[in-house]
Amino acid sequence: MFRSLIARARPRHLAVAAAVYLPTAALMFGGWTGSLAAVRRACGGLAPFDVRGWWSAADARAMMTACGPAGRAAYVHQQLLDLLYPAALAAVLLLATGLLVRRYGERWWPLLLPVIVMTVLDYVENAGVWTLLLDWPDLHPAVTAAAGAATAVKRVAGFVAFTVPLLLAAAALTGAIRRRIVRQAGASRPADRAAHGRA
Repeated sequence: MFRSLIARARPRHLAVAAAVYLPTAALMFGGWTGSLAAVRRACGGLAPFDVRGWWSAADARAMMTACGPAGRAAYVHQQLLDLLYPAALAAVLLLATGLLVRRYGERWWPLLLPVIVMTVLDYVENAGVWTLLLDWPDLHPAVTAAAGAATAVKRVAGFVAFTVPLLLAAAALTGAIRRRIVRQAGASRPADRAAHGRA
């Protein structure tokens, strides 16, 4: 599957994915009712679970208590948006990484795995948050522990998933600059030899 993605990905596919992702990201990180900022405002300034490094059952209870009914309603709106956001982000990262890694060959497909791990864990985290919101004030320690651990590993996988295409893009840019310098140097040699011959 990943080999096929690397072989078949085209810039137009990335453009379509970006056209879906960018407005979704604007809603997620803007000031809309379902944004992360709106949840933070409605929940006493506490950071939503999505942007934490890790969280526990005690953190979950403190968050849900601080949110109150209005904050939990804002969190539901954010979670509805978060049904689309991880998939939209994954599409952009998979296509960008696939296009950049193609020059090295399809055997480099494992570089796509961090995106998949990040996305799966994001939805595991979301399932835990939905459980909290729907079952509150009941708290399920095993569910919150699993969701909190998913958040922690998601952060690591996300760092790798974002870093890989940046490094690939930097390598491609460096290679393009090096080739241009070589071409310019090669083009200047005949002119230099001709000038030397006339001299």
